[in-house]
Parts: sequence; C-alpha cells; structure tokens
Amino acid sequence: MNHELIRWVVAEANTHPLLQNLYFTALREGQLDREVFRETQQQFFFAVRYFSRPMAALTARMPSSALRQGLIHNLSEEHGFEDGDEGESPAGFDPRLAHDMSFQQFLATLGVSREEVRRLREGPAVRAFNTSLMGTCLMEPIEVAFGCLGVIEHTFADISALIGEQVVKQGWIAFEDLVHYKLHAEIDQRHAADFFQIVAGSWDRGGENRAAVQDGVKLGLHVFNRLYEDLLEEAQPTRPHEPATAHAAA
Repeated sequence: MNHELIRWVVAEANTHPLLQNLYFTALREGQLDREVFRETQQQFFFAVRYFSRPMAALTARMPSSALRQGLIHNLSEEHGFEDGDEGESPAGFDPRLAHDMSFQQFLATLGVSREEVRRLREGPAVRAFNTSLMGTCLMEPIEVAFGCLGVIEHTFADISALIGEQVVKQGWIAFEDLVHYKLHAEIDQRHAADFFQIVAGSWDRGGENRAAVQDGVKLGLHVFNRLYEDLLEEAQPTRPHEPATAHAAA
C-alpha cells in the first residue's frame, strides 16, 4: 500500500468533508424528515445498482490480468461473492448479497415494497452521477478513473456508518434489521485501498501521472457531494437552498 497516496486522499477528503454537507448535517442533527430520507434513498438505489457498470468498463481498459484482479474482486463482491470462512463455508456467489439486492432489503425496512422499487423512475440527480462515472471510466485517463472510484469507496465507508447509526438512533429501523450499510461500513475502505493500489505507481512517478490521480479524487468528491445535495433538493423542491430544518418547519 502506498501510504503517502492514502494520506493525501484522507487529507483531501477532510478538506471537502461530505459528512458536513446539507444532507448529512440534517440527518445527523435529526432534522431530516423520514419521508424525505426514504425518497432520497429510493433514488440512491439507482446509484447502487449502477456502480458496478463503470467498474466493469474500467476493467475492460486494463491491459493485464494483474491490473484487473483488484477490480474483478470488487466486482465480484458487488454481485454477491463471499470469500468464505476457513474450513466452514466455501467461497461463492450468494444472489441475496449482491449490493442492489441488499439495498432493496434496506428499502424494505423503510417500508418500500419490491413493487414500489419496480415502479421507480431514475431522477436527474442520480442519472447525472451515474453518467459522470461511466464517462470517467470510459474516456478519462485511467488514473483519473481510479482516483474517482477510490475516493467514492473511501467516503462511503463513513457515510454508511453514519446512516446506519442514525436510522437506528431515530427509530426508523431496528439495529438487528439493518442491512447493506452495515456491510459497507466494514468493506469499503478495503475496496478503496484496492483502487488506489492500482495507481500507486502513477502516484510515485509524479508529474502528470500524480496530477491525474489527484484530479480523479477531486472529481469523485465533487460528484458524490453533488449527488446527495441534489437528491435532497429533488425531495424538497420548494426551498432547495435552505437546510432541512426550514423545510420541516414550513
């Protein structure tokens, strides 16, 4: 692991802290209405379901099997792969653990039925996020793509921990029923490290190579922050520039 690169990523993420934006501030302070949270999470389902597709596109661009391995393992986990326990359960795919399926289980704990999920239409905020990731992974230098995906995984670990904590604290979901976010709070730092390891050599070479990794990290922080703030604006369209307290009081 390139510790200098990871330290820079952590510092950059701390400079632009997603957990301090309007969405997470309102959630953390108990000012986000349950129905607004439910609506934003229904839209976030489209990001969960889509995320493996830019990863797959980026995998196809990598010239060697050695470079593809980290991505393929992450892709496998996105689709429900488990490494297995020593001598207890074999490695393999469990469709119930695929991330889009586990997120539907999370939505179910919020009272969203499978039929409601089936009828959902993808809104502009999450579509903009998804197409931004796909464009980055298809068209940008691979260092930009890995930096972008890596920092999204890095920040999503803390986001998952916060969401898991708050939905239980506010009585929306019982702790024993919490799914999806509990897992991502545990595994996404490892996923991020896998992404950054692939571009560690580019970071060490410095110059344009390092700058491309940095550009990707900055892009990832920007689009991920915009996703959450835009989802909040979509769910509260009447006063989009005010904190959630103002909406609740209106």
